[in-house]
Amino acid sequence: MNELIIKIITIALGLAFFIYRSSFIRHYKKFTPRTLIKWVILAILTFFYIYGTFDYALLNFNIYFRIIGGTIVLFLGFLLFFSSHKHLNINWSPIIEKKFTKSRSLVQTGPYKYIRHPIYVASMILLLGFFILTANWLLVGIPVAILIVFYLSKIPREEKELIRNFGKKYEEYKKRTGGFLPKLK
Repeated sequence: MNELIIKIITIALGLAFFIYRSSFIRHYKKFTPRTLIKWVILAILTFFYIYGTFDYALLNFNIYFRIIGGTIVLFLGFLLFFSSHKHLNINWSPIIEKKFTKSRSLVQTGPYKYIRHPIYVASMILLLGFFILTANWLLVGIPVAILIVFYLSKIPREEKELIRNFGKKYEEYKKRTGGFLPKLK
């Protein structure tokens, strides 16, 4: 019964996240293969999660720690994720090539005042929260592996494009901020 409650909480929080996140990408009406891949992976993982396929990978975490700790970490990840999107506003784009136009500016407010990639950091915090909540190393391990590969390929291209578009201003910003953690002064 406890696992069922956690599965309901996990799925409800996951749906809330994706529904709210869609408000940030509304202005990109084009459906891409990348979007399809994300939704297919999410649907497959959700299906396997609901039907207990990955239950053999459960870790023995205290139920209260899972619910309270996981929810707190998820909340912090949600805050960073949505704050980052809010500060980027129209400067955000799911496609690197469309991300930079002459009318857009280099965002250095909110989380971007301290780190250059707060959305990626928030994604990892969210996965940590889902890991604590589900206590399932396999269910979270698959998305973590996918995100690491994705980030390792995307971040260098993004930073190259930012340097190309903002030049010295971005180079100075890069010296002041950390990629994933704030720089210590």
